[in-house]
Amino acid sequence: MFILAHLIWGLIMGKLSGNYTIALIGALAIDLDHLVVYIRHKIILSPEKFWQTITNPKDPYGNQRSFMHSFFAWLLISTSALIINFGAGLVLSLSYLGHLLLDLIDSSDFHPFYPIKLNVRGPIRYLSKSEILFTAALLLIFFVV
Repeated sequence: MFILAHLIWGLIMGKLSGNYTIALIGALAIDLDHLVVYIRHKIILSPEKFWQTITNPKDPYGNQRSFMHSFFAWLLISTSALIINFGAGLVLSLSYLGHLLLDLIDSSDFHPFYPIKLNVRGPIRYLSKSEILFTAALLLIFFVV
């Protein structure tokens, strides 16, 4: 899913938990692994190349969704966070899990058990009308909850 869906998911979790900071970190920080690729391939220095990369459902570099986008990382980070502070850890864990589930339902390359290269593609095409409608539904949920 595009970053906007993850942002709205974080806002929903923040509203439900009363902890927007942790919810947004859980929903968004997972995408930091994209930045490693963008910096390594100098994509970050070219606005045109950056836009082409983030709007492309394919992963031409093969590792934009790596360790942070795996259920193994989610389990490790969630367990650690729950041990440190159960309440905040729960918010972080659910926000992070929501991010993974949103990525599971889009059509982009996704290896949920990274480093195992099992590629999963969901039914919603990346940046399609369906994704825009889905994101709008998430926004509606945020305002209704």
